[in-house]
Amino acid sequence: MKNIAFAGLACTYTRLEVARLPHSKELKYLVLESDPTPGYYSKGNFPVNLGHIADHHFYLLVKNSVNCFQDEVLRIASLIREETKLSLHLSPGQMTYNNKNYQGIRIKTDEVNHLNLVIDKLKSKGIKFIKDRKVDPYTSTIQFKRYIEFRQLEEGIYQDNHNEKRFFITLPKLVEFDKFLKIIENIKENCDFNLFDNFLTSVYQQGKMLDFAGIYSNHCDRTRLSEFRENLEKEVNAV
Repeated sequence: MKNIAFAGLACTYTRLEVARLPHSKELKYLVLESDPTPGYYSKGNFPVNLGHIADHHFYLLVKNSVNCFQDEVLRIASLIREETKLSLHLSPGQMTYNNKNYQGIRIKTDEVNHLNLVIDKLKSKGIKFIKDRKVDPYTSTIQFKRYIEFRQLEEGIYQDNHNEKRFFITLPKLVEFDKFLKIIENIKENCDFNLFDNFLTSVYQQGKMLDFAGIYSNHCDRTRLSEFRENLEKEVNAV
Protein backbone atom coordinates (compact mmCIF):
# COMPACT_ATOMS: atom_id res chain seq x y z
CA MET A 1 0.00 0.00 0.00
CA LYS A 2 1.14 3.54 -0.64
CA ASN A 3 2.52 5.98 1.89
CA ILE A 4 3.94 3.37 4.26
CA ALA A 5 5.83 5.24 6.96
CA PHE A 6 6.99 2.23 8.99
CA ALA A 7 7.12 -1.48 8.26
CA GLY A 8 8.72 -4.36 10.13
CA LEU A 9 8.56 -6.33 13.34
CA ALA A 10 7.19 -4.42 16.30
CA CYS A 11 7.19 -5.32 19.97
CA THR A 12 3.82 -4.73 21.60
CA TYR A 13 3.14 -4.56 25.35
CA THR A 14 -0.30 -5.04 26.80
CA ARG A 15 -1.98 -6.12 30.04
CA LEU A 16 -5.19 -8.11 30.10
CA GLU A 17 -7.05 -10.84 31.89
CA VAL A 18 -6.61 -14.35 30.54
CA ALA A 19 -8.49 -17.47 31.55
CA ARG A 20 -8.33 -21.18 30.80
CA LEU A 21 -9.97 -22.22 27.55
CA PRO A 22 -12.41 -25.07 28.33
CA HIS A 23 -11.19 -26.82 25.17
CA SER A 24 -7.82 -27.24 26.92
CA LYS A 25 -9.03 -30.55 28.33
CA GLU A 26 -9.30 -32.04 24.85
CA LEU A 27 -6.03 -30.50 23.70
CA LYS A 28 -4.25 -31.76 26.86
CA TYR A 29 -2.32 -28.50 27.08
CA LEU A 30 -3.16 -25.31 28.91
CA VAL A 31 -4.56 -22.79 26.46
CA LEU A 32 -5.45 -19.34 27.75
CA GLU A 33 -7.94 -17.06 26.05
CA SER A 34 -8.65 -13.38 26.30
CA ASP A 35 -10.97 -10.74 25.06
CA PRO A 36 -8.71 -9.14 22.41
CA THR A 37 -10.05 -5.68 23.23
CA PRO A 38 -10.10 -5.60 27.04
CA GLY A 39 -10.52 -1.83 27.14
CA TYR A 40 -14.08 -2.12 25.89
CA TYR A 41 -16.14 -2.07 29.02
CA SER A 42 -18.90 0.23 30.17
CA LYS A 43 -16.78 3.04 31.51
CA GLY A 44 -18.61 6.26 32.19
CA ASN A 45 -21.87 4.71 30.93
CA PHE A 46 -20.48 4.17 27.45
CA PRO A 47 -21.82 1.07 25.65
CA VAL A 48 -19.68 -2.04 25.32
CA ASN A 49 -18.32 -2.51 21.81
CA LEU A 50 -19.57 -5.70 20.12
CA GLY A 51 -17.71 -5.51 16.83
CA HIS A 52 -14.85 -7.75 17.92
CA ILE A 53 -16.77 -10.76 19.25
CA ALA A 54 -15.52 -13.20 16.56
CA ASP A 55 -11.91 -12.11 17.00
CA HIS A 56 -10.26 -14.52 19.44
CA HIS A 57 -6.77 -14.50 20.88
CA PHE A 58 -5.34 -17.62 22.49
CA TYR A 59 -2.09 -18.06 24.41
CA LEU A 60 0.22 -21.05 24.91
CA LEU A 61 2.76 -21.14 27.73
CA VAL A 62 6.09 -22.66 26.72
CA LYS A 63 7.57 -25.13 29.21
CA ASN A 64 11.16 -25.28 27.92
CA SER A 65 13.60 -22.52 27.06
CA VAL A 66 13.97 -22.25 23.27
CA ASN A 67 16.98 -20.65 21.61
CA CYS A 68 16.09 -17.96 19.04
CA PHE A 69 12.50 -18.49 20.15
CA GLN A 70 10.99 -15.61 18.19
CA ASP A 71 12.67 -16.62 14.93
CA GLU A 72 11.56 -20.24 15.36
CA VAL A 73 7.92 -19.35 15.96
CA LEU A 74 7.79 -16.88 13.06
CA ARG A 75 9.31 -19.50 10.74
CA ILE A 76 6.78 -22.12 11.86
CA ALA A 77 3.93 -19.64 11.46
CA SER A 78 4.99 -19.00 7.88
CA LEU A 79 5.13 -22.73 7.13
CA ILE A 80 1.68 -23.32 8.60
CA ARG A 81 0.15 -20.57 6.48
CA GLU A 82 1.83 -21.89 3.33
CA GLU A 83 0.74 -25.48 3.95
CA THR A 84 -2.83 -24.88 5.13
CA LYS A 85 -3.91 -21.51 3.67
CA LEU A 86 -5.70 -20.95 6.99
CA SER A 87 -6.17 -17.50 8.50
CA LEU A 88 -3.80 -18.10 11.41
CA HIS A 89 -1.53 -15.56 13.02
CA LEU A 90 1.16 -16.65 15.50
CA SER A 91 3.09 -14.08 17.51
CA PRO A 92 6.05 -15.08 19.70
CA GLY A 93 6.65 -13.31 22.96
CA GLN A 94 6.59 -13.69 26.71
CA MET A 95 3.99 -13.30 29.40
CA THR A 96 3.50 -13.45 33.13
CA TYR A 97 1.24 -16.08 34.60
CA ASN A 98 0.70 -16.86 38.29
CA ASN A 99 3.67 -14.63 39.14
CA LYS A 100 6.04 -16.47 36.78
CA ASN A 101 7.55 -15.44 33.45
CA TYR A 102 7.08 -17.68 30.42
CA GLN A 103 7.97 -17.66 26.79
CA GLY A 104 4.59 -17.67 25.11
CA ILE A 105 2.79 -17.74 21.78
CA ARG A 106 -0.23 -15.65 20.91
CA ILE A 107 -2.57 -17.20 18.35
CA LYS A 108 -5.22 -15.28 16.49
CA THR A 109 -7.88 -17.44 14.88
CA ASP A 110 -11.66 -17.67 14.77
CA GLU A 111 -11.57 -21.50 14.90
CA VAL A 112 -10.69 -23.34 18.12
CA ASN A 113 -10.13 -26.51 16.08
CA HIS A 114 -7.06 -24.90 14.48
CA LEU A 115 -5.25 -25.01 17.82
CA ASN A 116 -4.56 -28.74 17.62
CA LEU A 117 -2.78 -28.28 14.30
CA VAL A 118 -0.72 -25.41 15.67
CA ILE A 119 0.30 -27.30 18.80
CA ASP A 120 1.32 -30.40 16.84
CA LYS A 121 3.43 -28.36 14.42
CA LEU A 122 5.18 -26.46 17.22
CA LYS A 123 5.81 -29.66 19.19
CA SER A 124 7.42 -31.24 16.12
CA LYS A 125 10.02 -28.47 16.29
CA GLY A 126 10.92 -29.23 19.90
CA ILE A 127 8.71 -26.65 21.63
CA LYS A 128 7.05 -28.03 24.77
CA PHE A 129 3.96 -26.64 26.45
CA ILE A 130 2.48 -26.53 29.95
CA LYS A 131 0.05 -29.37 30.48
CA ASP A 132 -3.62 -28.62 31.02
CA ARG A 133 -4.73 -27.83 34.55
CA LYS A 134 -7.53 -25.94 36.21
CA VAL A 135 -6.45 -22.37 36.85
CA ASP A 136 -8.06 -19.12 37.91
CA PRO A 137 -8.27 -16.05 35.67
CA TYR A 138 -5.11 -13.96 35.84
CA THR A 139 -4.18 -10.45 34.76
CA SER A 140 -1.11 -10.98 32.61
CA THR A 141 1.51 -8.59 31.24
CA ILE A 142 2.13 -9.75 27.69
CA GLN A 143 4.81 -8.84 25.16
CA PHE A 144 4.70 -10.17 21.62
CA LYS A 145 6.27 -9.56 18.23
CA ARG A 146 4.21 -9.00 15.11
CA TYR A 147 4.67 -7.53 11.67
CA ILE A 148 3.25 -4.04 11.22
CA GLU A 149 2.80 -1.56 8.41
CA PHE A 150 1.37 1.86 9.09
CA ARG A 151 0.96 5.06 7.20
CA GLN A 152 1.11 8.65 8.39
CA LEU A 153 -2.15 10.59 8.75
CA GLU A 154 -0.57 13.72 10.17
CA GLU A 155 2.44 14.63 12.27
CA GLY A 156 2.94 12.01 14.96
CA ILE A 157 -0.24 10.10 14.07
CA TYR A 158 -0.34 6.87 12.07
CA GLN A 159 -2.91 4.28 10.96
CA ASP A 160 -2.38 0.54 10.59
CA ASN A 161 -2.43 -0.53 6.94
CA HIS A 162 -3.99 -3.86 7.91
CA ASN A 163 -6.56 -2.56 10.36
CA GLU A 164 -8.19 0.82 9.84
CA LYS A 165 -9.35 0.89 13.46
CA ARG A 166 -5.83 0.72 14.89
CA PHE A 167 -3.76 3.89 15.32
CA PHE A 168 -0.28 4.72 16.59
CA ILE A 169 0.67 7.97 18.32
CA THR A 170 4.33 8.89 18.75
CA LEU A 171 5.61 9.20 22.31
CA PRO A 172 8.03 12.06 23.11
CA LYS A 173 10.02 9.61 25.26
CA LEU A 174 9.82 6.04 26.48
CA VAL A 175 7.87 5.53 29.69
CA GLU A 176 7.77 2.46 31.90
CA PHE A 177 4.78 0.28 31.07
CA ASP A 178 2.97 0.70 34.41
CA LYS A 179 3.32 4.48 34.13
CA PHE A 180 2.05 4.32 30.56
CA LEU A 181 -1.09 2.50 31.72
CA LYS A 182 -1.64 5.09 34.44
CA ILE A 183 -1.27 7.91 31.90
CA ILE A 184 -3.84 6.31 29.61
CA GLU A 185 -6.23 5.87 32.53
CA ASN A 186 -5.85 9.56 33.42
CA ILE A 187 -6.67 10.54 29.85
CA LYS A 188 -9.72 8.28 29.80
CA GLU A 189 -11.01 9.72 33.05
CA ASN A 190 -10.24 13.39 32.53
CA CYS A 191 -10.23 14.13 28.81
CA ASP A 192 -13.45 12.52 27.55
CA PHE A 193 -11.62 9.78 25.66
CA ASN A 194 -13.23 6.51 26.66
CA LEU A 195 -13.89 3.78 24.13
CA PHE A 196 -10.52 2.44 23.12
CA ASP A 197 -8.14 -0.35 23.94
CA ASN A 198 -4.51 0.68 24.48
CA PHE A 199 -1.08 -0.85 24.15
CA LEU A 200 2.56 0.21 23.95
CA THR A 201 4.52 -0.49 20.75
CA SER A 202 8.22 -0.18 19.90
CA VAL A 203 9.60 -0.31 16.37
CA TYR A 204 13.28 -0.55 15.41
CA GLN A 205 13.77 1.64 12.35
CA GLN A 206 16.97 2.88 10.70
CA GLY A 207 19.22 2.31 13.68
CA LYS A 208 16.98 3.66 16.42
CA MET A 209 14.02 2.59 18.52
CA LEU A 210 10.74 4.46 18.08
CA ASP A 211 7.96 4.27 20.67
CA PHE A 212 4.22 4.61 20.14
CA ALA A 213 1.01 4.53 22.10
CA GLY A 214 -1.33 2.19 20.29
CA ILE A 215 -5.09 2.72 20.13
CA TYR A 216 -7.71 0.31 18.87
CA SER A 217 -11.32 1.46 18.61
CA ASN A 218 -14.41 0.85 16.52
CA HIS A 219 -15.60 4.25 17.75
CA CYS A 220 -12.54 6.34 17.04
CA ASP A 221 -13.15 9.89 15.88
CA ARG A 222 -10.12 10.61 13.71
CA THR A 223 -10.65 14.34 14.07
CA ARG A 224 -9.82 14.03 17.78
CA LEU A 225 -6.55 12.10 17.39
CA SER A 226 -4.46 15.28 17.42
CA GLU A 227 -6.22 16.32 20.63
CA PHE A 228 -5.45 12.92 22.13
CA ARG A 229 -1.81 13.27 21.06
CA GLU A 230 -1.55 16.64 22.80
CA ASN A 231 -2.93 15.20 26.03
CA LEU A 232 -0.63 12.20 25.74
CA GLU A 233 2.49 14.32 25.23
CA LYS A 234 1.56 16.53 28.17
CA GLU A 235 1.14 13.53 30.47
CA VAL A 236 4.32 11.76 29.28
CA ASN A 237 6.50 14.87 29.57
CA ALA A 238 5.26 15.35 33.14
CA VAL A 239 6.61 11.95 34.18
